Amino acid sequence: MASKKGVALVKTKTVNEGKNGLSLFLTLTFRGEGKEDPPVDVQARLWENVAHVEAGIRTGELVMAEGQLIVYNNETQLRLSRIDPLKASPEEIAAFIPRSRIEAGSGMDRIREYMDSLSDPHLRAFGQAIVSDPEVVELFPKAPAAKRNHHAMVGGLLEHTLECLAMGDAVAPILSLNRDLLLLGLFLHDIGKCWEISSAAGFSYTDEGRLVGHMALGLEKSTQVAKRCPGFPERTLRLLHHFILAHHGELEYGSPVLPATPEAMAVHMIDNLSGQVFAMRQVAAGADGWGYEKNRGAFIYKGGSDPSALDRTPMGSGPRRVFDP
Repeated sequence: MASKKGVALVKTKTVNEGKNGLSLFLTLTFRGEGKEDPPVDVQARLWENVAHVEAGIRTGELVMAEGQLIVYNNETQLRLSRIDPLKASPEEIAAFIPRSRIEAGSGMDRIREYMDSLSDPHLRAFGQAIVSDPEVVELFPKAPAAKRNHHAMVGGLLEHTLECLAMGDAVAPILSLNRDLLLLGLFLHDIGKCWEISSAAGFSYTDEGRLVGHMALGLEKSTQVAKRCPGFPERTLRLLHHFILAHHGELEYGSPVLPATPEAMAVHMIDNLSGQVFAMRQVAAGADGWGYEKNRGAFIYKGGSDPSALDRTPMGSGPRRVFDP
């Protein structure tokens, strides 16, 4: 077992009570190894003296953590031997918060370009109105796309949405989809995250987020904006609502309805593709080139994206042949 000691941000905190007493489960964010490396989340566990420690450990604050790195259920965890709260300035805490490399101003300008390019007058007016909405202008560029798993960083929602819009723009003519509806659906599908998740350290859920969730918040904002667009068609608003409600794709994954149009199915698939690829790239690889993604319960081969780094032994010459001679 390797040891680890360092300053970390408390991203999440849970106190559990079991037959052996209290246990403290934390997600700690450590700074990357290199200057340009992003912060890294580590699951940490404390089993001893929890009652004396946990009150001083708060989400969004810094701690000095020390313990042993172990592998449990294919996941690397930090078994804590000591954890102490630290006093830190907002600037010191900010250094531990993951941030998108997308520049907020240019990213929002690109979304405005997509909305300006819509051909239907009603949909274009709606798109221009919602991307210019004061709340959206303030919150969208810095909102995380999730609390964990994918694009969980300041500006994550903007980065995720730009990925989705670029894919939607490319796939619409290939599949003969309604480009206007598809691009609006992709912009709107997660817009409720602006109000569901705080962009402050720890990315905690807001009261609104816990009470109604990002889908309901997205419906609320899209309805508000549609009311400001003269003559906006009722049926069109329902189609936009459907993108938000159906984008998780399955009832068991939180969507109250299944995708009912080709464009809604495309929104679900593109959203999922962006999120899944991001999550795979976040997995840390071991010495053998493999890592484990807990969310899907899958092993990820980190060496598979670079053919130049693979074994170049000619087919049929290695110890295990692909085809018989």
